[in-house]
Amino acid sequence: YDLFQLLRSSRSSKLPCLDHHLPGQILSPGHAVVLHGEANSGKSVLLRNVLAAQLLPVRCGGHGLPAVLIDAENQCDVWLLAKVLQERARAAASDPLATSEAVTEALGRLLIFRPSEPLELLRQLQRLRQILRQNPTAGLLVIDSLSAWHSMTAAFPRSTGATLKECWRAVWRLMREACVAAVISHRDGQLEFSLELDAIHLGVGCCPKVVEEAEEGAPRGSQRECFYLAPWGKELDTTDPQTAQTFFVISPAGEVLSIPSLGPLGLGDQLVAT
Repeated sequence: YDLFQLLRSSRSSKLPCLDHHLPGQILSPGHAVVLHGEANSGKSVLLRNVLAAQLLPVRCGGHGLPAVLIDAENQCDVWLLAKVLQERARAAASDPLATSEAVTEALGRLLIFRPSEPLELLRQLQRLRQILRQNPTAGLLVIDSLSAWHSMTAAFPRSTGATLKECWRAVWRLMREACVAAVISHRDGQLEFSLELDAIHLGVGCCPKVVEEAEEGAPRGSQRECFYLAPWGKELDTTDPQTAQTFFVISPAGEVLSIPSLGPLGLGDQLVAT
């Protein structure tokens, strides 16, 4: 791809906890972002918020551009994405009608694929090459997740494993040819596939730390679970003031909210992002 395409497809995720780990603090076709973590660690929530930033109209603080979601887990609830879109649009829109119109407009920019097995995913990735060629403004591909068929791959490593490995390669080719940024969630297992991709690997997890509820009208003393996003497989030094930028909480509407100042985190000396 040329420089113009690269600049056009490189944008902030509007999530400080994620942008902090990205070169130039932008999502770029030059690197896929792979989010590693266990179930219920916040990976899908992060993906919904990345999608919301891409889809929302510019007047509502988004980029107003199309995106593609590959829901390999078959667990994507569009209603949850709509809640995040609504919350963000409400902060910028002047009335409920404008909020509703913004959400409808944003959802109209989303193309969803739901492959049932790795071979179907590979076919859909090949089909996407033509779709993205005809829609050059679509600059984001989100996959949740490329470890959806872990048990199948363990049972049939030669057939299914080889197909899934080719899917990783197809994602990389798609990024290069169509100049799209990719954000992919991934559970433990089959790491050799994801590590072949030129990617930024980040660990997502839940911290043994709760943050006092700061929202207006919240019960006094109420607390919220805290999550972290850090370089995958590396120790996270919680004594470093910069570490606060990697932590986030999730609002009742599903929004990812940064924690501007945690002070002493009280998590012990170090955490390992796994």
